[in-house]
Amino acid sequence: DNWDAHRAAGWAAVVFIWIFAIGFGFSWGPCAWIVVAEVFPLGLRAKGVSIGASSNWLNNFAVAMSTPDFVTAASYGVYIFLGMMCVIGALYIYFLTPETKGRTLDEMDELFGDKSGRSQADAAILEQAMREVGLLEAAGIEKGSPKHEVEESEYAHGEKPAAQHTA
Repeated sequence: DNWDAHRAAGWAAVVFIWIFAIGFGFSWGPCAWIVVAEVFPLGLRAKGVSIGASSNWLNNFAVAMSTPDFVTAASYGVYIFLGMMCVIGALYIYFLTPETKGRTLDEMDELFGDKSGRSQADAAILEQAMREVGLLEAAGIEKGSPKHEVEESEYAHGEKPAAQHTA
């Protein structure tokens, strides 16, 4: 309650809060949202993300509610504990969380151990639905479309398709 009498302790607490905020900002803080968005297979992603987000908010609530009692009981040790938790979180992310940048959903399913092939099955169902309504043919992806037949005949004669100009 008396800043002037405890100036050094006050600044030490401020520094530990900064260390915690910085550590949390590049360790588990943003990564929790990324991991829950990528770890679940496509068919379970919505439920998994909602459970992961709920867990994140519940844990944040528990930390917020317990911190005042923790500070009363342990004084500056709270900041050392929380700082160490951020270091552990950063090490976990750096060493144990796989990189997912540039990977397809199927590759991420394999990376995180999903062997069900559910996203491949979902992709096959989507492709069949697009085929049934004629989107693949309209886009020139499927055989039978005029665009696909022109490209196929040009390649058959060893010619490259001419660049199409639109005016």
